[in-house]
Amino acid sequence: MRNKIIRTIVFDAMFIAIIAIMAFVPNIGLITVSPLISFTLLHIPVLIGAALFGWKRGLIYGIAFGLLTLIQAATQPRGAFDPLFINPIISVLPRALFGLVAGFSFELLRKMPRLYQKGLFIAATSLVMTLFHTFLVITSIWLVYKADVLRILQIQDAQSFHWINFIGLLAIVFGALIEAGIAAVITPAIAVPIYHKYPFLLNKKEQNNETRP
Repeated sequence: MRNKIIRTIVFDAMFIAIIAIMAFVPNIGLITVSPLISFTLLHIPVLIGAALFGWKRGLIYGIAFGLLTLIQAATQPRGAFDPLFINPIISVLPRALFGLVAGFSFELLRKMPRLYQKGLFIAATSLVMTLFHTFLVITSIWLVYKADVLRILQIQDAQSFHWINFIGLLAIVFGALIEAGIAAVITPAIAVPIYHKYPFLLNKKEQNNETRP
């Protein structure tokens, strides 16, 4: 039991440290393309942790993701939308829900007997969950800060929507697809070899037996 607790603490510290490094080192986890457009790769450690350890770790790493982006937005704002992420409803809540749902989605891995099946499932789930994360964040921003979004985009009303704004929206959609594609490649590339080396991660009974004296 003690070994299990120590191992869990080590993994948690490692994943949270990775998320922190990606959050605060410019253009590693938060990539700023322009004052209005930025992309994130911080969701990938959350997906890997959720795939390896289940919904509890997914929730914890999702909350860490949100809190660290909140701190980054408050201390090192890099884009026009960053001040909005100081609100935990925008920065923390969607990321916590994202990690939780991803963790539950990855539970199906335990029913798959072959590594290649796990790899394909992780890739597909990572892609869908990344798009889900983007949807949650954008929806929360729109619901809470609709007027601010229109002001930042310099849109007075629906009639003043300019083709430049449309290009910006296309860039956001394209960026979300890139984020999803990268997650679909990196997450299984890291998680599957770890499963291969430590199969007990998928089998809770084996994990419990391993920690008994």
